[in-house]
Parts: sequence; C-alpha cells; structure tokens
Amino acid sequence: MKKQRRKRNTFKPLLAILILGILILAVGMGGIWYYTTNSYMVMAGEPHMTIGLHGYFKDPGVTARLSGRDVTKKVRVHSNLNPSRPGDYEIVYTAGNFHEVRTVTVLDHMTPELTLEGKSVLIDLGEEYQDPGFSAKAEDGTDLTGRVRIDGADFRRAGHHDLTYTVTDDQGRTTQLSRVVYVRPNTEWESPGFPICMYHYVYDENDPPEDLNRRYGNYISTQALMEEINWLKSEHYYFPTWQEVRDYVDGKLMLPDKSIVLTFDDGEKKTLQKLIPVLDACKVPATSFLITSKKGETKVKEYTSDYLLYESHTHDMHRAGGVPGHRGLFPVISEEEGMADLKRSIEICGSSDAFAYPYGDYSESAKLMLQKAGFLCAVTTQPGWVHPGMDPYLLPRQRMSLGQTLDSFRLRVAE
Repeated sequence: MKKQRRKRNTFKPLLAILILGILILAVGMGGIWYYTTNSYMVMAGEPHMTIGLHGYFKDPGVTARLSGRDVTKKVRVHSNLNPSRPGDYEIVYTAGNFHEVRTVTVLDHMTPELTLEGKSVLIDLGEEYQDPGFSAKAEDGTDLTGRVRIDGADFRRAGHHDLTYTVTDDQGRTTQLSRVVYVRPNTEWESPGFPICMYHYVYDENDPPEDLNRRYGNYISTQALMEEINWLKSEHYYFPTWQEVRDYVDGKLMLPDKSIVLTFDDGEKKTLQKLIPVLDACKVPATSFLITSKKGETKVKEYTSDYLLYESHTHDMHRAGGVPGHRGLFPVISEEEGMADLKRSIEICGSSDAFAYPYGDYSESAKLMLQKAGFLCAVTTQPGWVHPGMDPYLLPRQRMSLGQTLDSFRLRVAE
C-alpha cells in the first residue's frame, strides 16, 4: 500500500512576501507623500533688526521648500526699506501660500557717523580726481576715518558716476554714503593714441597663391600673423570695440595705452578660410571689411567666428568711376544710389559699426551718407594713429604687408 504524500504548505511564504511588499509600498508612498507635501518657509536671522541712518542692511533672507522642492532662490522679496530716512520698514518674503515679514528700524542717527565734504564733483575726462574730503567716527568718538573704503573711483568714461564711501565700526555696524562725480567729455587730454591695423589677404606659406608676387604688399602669411597677434597678447594689448573707438575719438572714453584694432579688407574667401582659424586659436577679435556683392551673404553664413566681425566695404561700390584719389566710385555716386548700396551692405553684414572706404577714396558727400546710414566710424588708408578729437569718419590706419618682420611690426604699433 503506497504512502500518501503530504502537501507542502505554501501559504505562509506567500503571506510573508505579500506583507513585505505592502511594507515596501507603504514606505515608498510615505516618502512620496512626505516630499510632495513637505512645504515650509523659515526666516534666517532676527525677525526685527535695527540699523543706523544710512546704514548698510545685509538681509539674512529665508529658506523655503514647496512640495519637497527647495525654492529658496525663487522666493519673492518685497521691501520699502529706505536707509536714508528714519522709521520702521517691512521686508515681505513670499513663496506659494507662505509668507514671512521682517521689520527693520532705521535710527535717526548714524552708527558709525560718516561725513562727506561737499555733495558732487565736476571733472573733465582725463583730469585727476581730487576728493573734497571725508571723516568717520564711532559712537564713543573714536576716529574711524582710516577705515573708510571708497568704491567706484574709475572715471575713464564720461557721464554720471557714484562714489560709495563705507565704514564699519568694531560692533560690525556699517554706514554708507555716496558722492556724485560728473565727468565731462574732453578731447584735449593727453593720450598716446592707438593704431588700426590694415591687412588685406592671408595665405599659408606652405601653399602660396599664384598672385603672391603681383599683390605682394597686400599679403601676410598665417605664420607671420599668428606671431604678431601672440606678441600683442604677450604685451597685454586691449582690443576695443568700434563703439569704444567712437567714444574715444569723441572724448567720452579713455582707452588703455596699449590698445589696437585689427582689420582685413575685401573679405576674400581664401583669406577668411585662413584668417578665422588664427583668430579662434588666439582668441583675439578682428574686423573683415566685406564687399558684400561678392557672395557676401554666403560668406557671412559659412565663415563664422566669435572673433570675426563683418563690416561694410560697400555692396558694389568697390570699383572705378570717380576722379579723385584712386578713382573710386563712392565719392561721386548719387545719394539715392549710395544709400541703397550702404543699406544692402548693412543688411548682409548685420552691423553698421564701421565702414572702410573703397581704395581709401572719400568725399564730404560720402561722409554724410555714412552718417545718415548710421555708421559709428569709417576708416581710410591714410597712415597714422587714432587720437581724441579726430573725425570719426576719417580714421587713419597702419598698413601691414608681407615681408614685415616682427620688429618692424612692433615699430608700427608701439610707437
């Protein structure tokens, strides 16, 4: 007679697994519930603070969390605090449905006391600033004048400047006052000036162009160009924008003594192909004066760089047709045709900061058209350096050419 097999009881293991699953799910759901419902706002520092008249208030801020997410940086802060007027003020912090209010009392006296002689100062650009004077003392009369810090004393640009005077006592209380300094435009200040370099075509020494000897003076190799630019960088030259160039000649801006602008005329395709890698490698800005009728739209689209700016060399006026100078067309063209040409070149280049006269030829009518078209500056082919007070539409340039040594380059740009 066969023995009957006993059936295994699988109920208990299954029950244990089920209970464990329920516990894991409960913990997970609890965590989700906590992080999605955990919302609060906590004020840092004291809910009521006091500062002296003209005191510096450093807001301790708040920390906030909404639905488990840290939103401290998104807290909205509204304040009517005016440290220059005694009274009680509120700072309201808001995030979602939460808000906290901090009160700040501004006393009717300074702690520490800070005094400025005079209210405002008027100087000319380039003139040395002479402070009318200031003093500071603690509540117990201790002289703190030597602790006063002055910020904002950079008057290299014409206009309205605020000087901030700050003093802090031994208790960490701070007082701040401001003085207004007005800097008037001035073209008479002594400036060494700076060069605008005029290059044309760039080539690789290992692959010289067929017309190298015919246009010898207008070529420079990538190797020589990189050597020159690296020297400028080693000497810490500053490369101003065209707006800065315009402000400089108008007497509204002081540029560093070692300033320079690099320009390349015509915008030939092979030059752009060789030039852009040099600028990108050196991380130095330059301007290509582009004849936009010669596939300008394609060039602007295909040859891009953070360090190359396209500016107008006219759309289709880089050709003969005039009488003066090199017989360029622009000086004698009608205003209607000239303005249409300039407008088209600006559209393609995407900028009207600077302009280069074709062949260097210009006339009074040409200058007036440039002004009307909205150009900031225009460059010629006349040699020389740029100085304050010059006509912004007749800026000279230093010609660069093949065969110049690094020493000769230095002499041209570092007179």
